[in-house]
Amino acid sequence: MSQLQPILAVASLAFRESARNRVLHALVFALAAACGISFVFAWAAGGDSDPARQVKIVGDVSFSALALLGTIASIFLGTNLVYQEIERRTVFSVLARPISRAGFVVGKYLGLAAVMGLALALMSGMFLVVFALAGGTIGLHVLVALLLTYVELLVVIAIALFFSVAAHPIEGAVFSFLVALAGHQTSSLNDLAAEILRQAGPEPGLLPRLMQKVLYGLYVLIPNLENFNLRGSAVYGLDFSWSFVAGALAYAAVYVVVVLAVSSLVFRRRVL
Repeated sequence: MSQLQPILAVASLAFRESARNRVLHALVFALAAACGISFVFAWAAGGDSDPARQVKIVGDVSFSALALLGTIASIFLGTNLVYQEIERRTVFSVLARPISRAGFVVGKYLGLAAVMGLALALMSGMFLVVFALAGGTIGLHVLVALLLTYVELLVVIAIALFFSVAAHPIEGAVFSFLVALAGHQTSSLNDLAAEILRQAGPEPGLLPRLMQKVLYGLYVLIPNLENFNLRGSAVYGLDFSWSFVAGALAYAAVYVVVVLAVSSLVFRRRVL
């Protein structure tokens, strides 16, 4: 309990600081604009004469904008969380209290996760209104897709927080965005590794085996964000399995815990 209270205090401070950030407010308004523009795209594609097409275009554009803007907000806020505390020297007053560096990192993560949960709830409300106006059906598959989008952002926040501890915010933002971008292509890395060995024949040489190990290592290290992508299925009304959802939640929990543990280790060894 003695460690929990300081962690919650850090989380509360991180929540208030991130909630006041104008970039977050701008991205929320940007989603509203993107949802409006989606109707223009639907009209230009002849959606006014084909209601099904209108639903698909509005849903695809709005859902994609929600995920993209949420990722940008998570990266921008996450990569500045710890670095700003160090730059302003406020980290010393916080760490002077009975809280470990690991607790400080966890508190920052929880605060930003709560802010993004609130922001995503607002953005999801906008999306649901627009989707319903376009003629879409708001069923369980849509709500589950929104939930997994938030879980995806929780993974991105952990990655951004790691780079906030380990690098400058600009470098951290670039690395975080590259990891998030690659996270939707990780299955291709594993397929490419298998194809390299297949092309090398029954007795692959040193270079093919080395390339396969490097690609497989990247496949393991980079988060597979496609595990949380049910957005297309939701828009098109396709079924999903609860085992897929459970697996995605378990994968996110393990990945976030590991990344936070590594971030805490790096922060513990960092000279302030």
